[in-house]
Amino acid sequence: MAQIRRYQFKLVGGHPALDFINTVHDWTAPEPRDYLTEFADAIRFGEATGFLTRAEDLRLRRRMPHIELTRLRELRALLKRIFETRLSGQAPRKMDFGKLSADLAEAARASRLIVASRTHRSPRVPMIREITAENAGDALLRLRIVEAAAALLVSDGMLRVKSCPTCGWFFLDVSKNRSRRWCSMDTCGAVAKARRYYRRLKERVKR
Repeated sequence: MAQIRRYQFKLVGGHPALDFINTVHDWTAPEPRDYLTEFADAIRFGEATGFLTRAEDLRLRRRMPHIELTRLRELRALLKRIFETRLSGQAPRKMDFGKLSADLAEAARASRLIVASRTHRSPRVPMIREITAENAGDALLRLRIVEAAAALLVSDGMLRVKSCPTCGWFFLDVSKNRSRRWCSMDTCGAVAKARRYYRRLKERVKR
């Protein structure tokens, strides 16, 4: 029996929260293809982006909380709307803002302070805040995405967030002169150039 080939996530967003929103093939399509068809796909995405460790991946695979797939899709749509309004210079809708705030509060309740291992570079014992599997349970992936997205929204990094005019994917423009236009030159950039070429060709034929 042939093994089913799973979609390999294209992490071109420059930030895991943006890559999460990009788990749809083309946001500009009338019926965009969803790359999160089952919860196992979400788990693969979580490990690919570092949201989940291998141990956490295996733990969630044993449980397969399918209700979380629905919640992840709802979160993705929510984040897409919020980032779009931020890029347009507008404030998020009150309902969307309230939902994300509630999700962030849930993430905070699942967090705890952890004493990290001391390194030779720092004589002080470092502490980190982490959403743990024990506290978050089946919502582990979703709550970590919520926290990452909220952190980006309130950071200077928002000044570099752009949306691809071809497919609607989001990405961080880290180029020196902030001139990046597409999510990927190999895909959407090439498509845009091809369209311009054929448009010019048509105009020449008309003449």
